[in-house]
Amino acid sequence: MIYSLMMLLYLIIILLAGIFVSKYVKNADDWAVAGRSLGIIPSTGTYFATIVSTVSVMGYLGYYYQLGWGGWWNWAGTAISTIIFAGWFAARLRRFGKVTLPDFLEERYGKIHSGIAAVLILFSTLLFTCAQLVGSSVLVNVATGIPVNTAIIIIGVVFIIFTITGGMISVAWTDTISTVLILIGVFILTFVSLGKVGGFKELHLTLAQIEPEALDPFAGGAMTWGLAISWCITWGIGNFGVPQIMTRFYSCKDEHVARMSQGWTGFTLLLFYVPTMLIGLSGKILFPGITNPDAVAPIMVKELLSPVLGGIVLASILAASVSTADSVLLLSGTTAVRDIYQKFINPNNTDSKKILKISRYATLIIGILAIISTMFMTSTVMWIQANMVGILGSMLAMTVIIGFAWKRSNAQGGLAGMIVGIVTAIIWYALQKPFGWFPILPSIFTSTLANILVSLATPPPNKEIINRFFDDQQYQENGIA
Repeated sequence: MIYSLMMLLYLIIILLAGIFVSKYVKNADDWAVAGRSLGIIPSTGTYFATIVSTVSVMGYLGYYYQLGWGGWWNWAGTAISTIIFAGWFAARLRRFGKVTLPDFLEERYGKIHSGIAAVLILFSTLLFTCAQLVGSSVLVNVATGIPVNTAIIIIGVVFIIFTITGGMISVAWTDTISTVLILIGVFILTFVSLGKVGGFKELHLTLAQIEPEALDPFAGGAMTWGLAISWCITWGIGNFGVPQIMTRFYSCKDEHVARMSQGWTGFTLLLFYVPTMLIGLSGKILFPGITNPDAVAPIMVKELLSPVLGGIVLASILAASVSTADSVLLLSGTTAVRDIYQKFINPNNTDSKKILKISRYATLIIGILAIISTMFMTSTVMWIQANMVGILGSMLAMTVIIGFAWKRSNAQGGLAGMIVGIVTAIIWYALQKPFGWFPILPSIFTSTLANILVSLATPPPNKEIINRFFDDQQYQENGIA
C-alpha cells in the first residue's frame, strides 16, 4: 500500500507541475525548446534525467552486482562525452540556435541528410518510449500488484498529458524534480546497504576475501581491453548521435548556461554512478547468488528498507523511467512536425501557434501509439528497440562531430558517412557482435573514413556553410581545410 501511495504521489506531483507551467507556453518555440530560457538548474536536471533511465538504475545496478568495479567502464564513456560537451560542443550548439538535430544536419550537409535522420529518429524514439513504459509498468506491477497493462495506461496517460501541455518547459522542470528524487533514492539505498555490510572499508575487505575479482577494474578478466574500450566509445562517442541528448542545448538561456550545465551534469552523474556501484557491490555480500541481475534492485529494496523508504526508492526508479520517456516523447512530436511536416509536407505553414497545436496533436497520437504498442510488444520489437540506439549512434555520431570539427566535410561526405556507418552497424549486429564489441566501435572508423575520402574526392562546401559554422575567412579565401 505504501509503495502504491509513493508512486501515485510522484505521478500526481509531476502531472500538476506540467499543467502549472503550461501557462508559459505561448508558441511552438516555447513548447519545443522552452523559449530558449532554461537556466543552469533545469538544464542540468533535464540533461541528467534524460540520460538516467530505468536501465541506468535497475540494469546498471545488476551489471555492477555481476562485475563489481569492472563495471565502471560503461559510465566512464558518459563522463568523457560530458566533459567534451562542456568544453566544446554545448556552447557551439546553443550558438547554432535551432530546435532539432536534423536542423543541424540540414544546414551543415543538406535536406536529404535531415530527412533520413528524421525518419529514423521518429521510429527509434517511439520504440524507446515503449521500452520506458515496459520498464516502469513492470516495476509498478512487482511493487503494487497492479496489472501491467493497467500500469502502462496510467503512466502513459500521465506523461502524455504533462508533455503535450507544458512541452519542454514542463519536461525540464519535472525532470529536475525527478533528478532530485533519483539521487535521494540512490543515497538511501547506498547508506542502508553500506551500513548492513559494515561500511566502505569492510565492504572491500569482505570482497577481497570472498570475491577479489570484484575489486579488479577488469573484473578478473571478464572485462577485456577490447570490451572496455568498446563500452567507453559507445557512450563517449555514441552520445553525440543521440538526438534527445544533443537537442537539450538548444533550450539553454545562453552559451554560458549550456557549458556550465554540462559541468554540473557531470558532477551529478558521479553522484549517481558511484553510489550505484557501491549498492551493487554490497548486494554481492548481502544477497549472493542472484542469477537475474535485473532482480537485484527490487530484492534489495524489499529486504533492506522500511515500506516508507522503500516507497521513496521505488518512486525514484519510476522517476528515472518517466523522465526519460517524457524527453523522448517530446522529441518524437517535435521531429514529426518540424523535421517531417514542416520541411517536406507543408513548408509554407510558418504560423507558430498553428505549429504548436499540430505539435501537441502529433505528440498525443505518438503517445497513444506508444501505449498501444507497449501492450502488444513482442520480443522482436524489443530487440529492434534495444539496437536502434546503437544504429542511430553509428549513423549520426561521427557525422555530427566531423561536421563541427572539419571544414572540408561536405554534403557528399556526410551522406557517405551516414550510410556506411549504419550499414556497418547492421552488418556487425548480423555477425552477432564479434569480439563482444558494440557496433558503434567499427562504425566510428568506417563512417569517418567514408566521410573523409568522399569529401576529399568532391568539391568543398560553399562559403556560406563554412561561415555559418566556422566563421573562418582564411578558409573561404583559400577553399581548403
